[in-house]
Amino acid sequence: MPNSKTNDDGGFLLTNPNHNSTIRENLELICGIYGYSKADSKTKTDRIVGDFSLYEIEKSKATTLSGGWGRRLSIAMALITEPKILFLDEPTLGLDVLARRELWRIIGKLKGKITIILTTHYLEEAEAFQIELRLMANGKLIAVGTSEELKNMAHADNFKDAFITLCDGGPIR
Repeated sequence: MPNSKTNDDGGFLLTNPNHNSTIRENLELICGIYGYSKADSKTKTDRIVGDFSLYEIEKSKATTLSGGWGRRLSIAMALITEPKILFLDEPTLGLDVLARRELWRIIGKLKGKITIILTTHYLEEAEAFQIELRLMANGKLIAVGTSEELKNMAHADNFKDAFITLCDGGPIR
């Protein structure tokens, strides 16, 4: 049971796990920060190691992980406390195509289970996720809707053109 003084509503993608610690140690550290007992920390860590297919490398130091595995660890660390909201800022930035696909698979499994607030500059990723999108330009919210709705608003044939039109102040029906 988490410490009642800890606000556990939100999980954040940490960009820098402790590189001198193992994957398991990083996950247990987060549980400790949130006030979970050692027994609960072990149970939660065992679950998240399984959920993220980390068994084979759980004793590896975080410093040895590739970009994709490091990002997977960061998301696991954000999710171990079972937050209601997960904040992901550019989660696939710098990842190769296969690592990006795997990360989207993991994020996709969370769809409908928790609220995910995610930023990305990869339009194809935003469109493929089939969720409500919020487009921002110059720090201002300019449009809200699914990729199809945004294409209709902009009178565009594809999402890229819709994005450009809406960000440039184009038509909104």
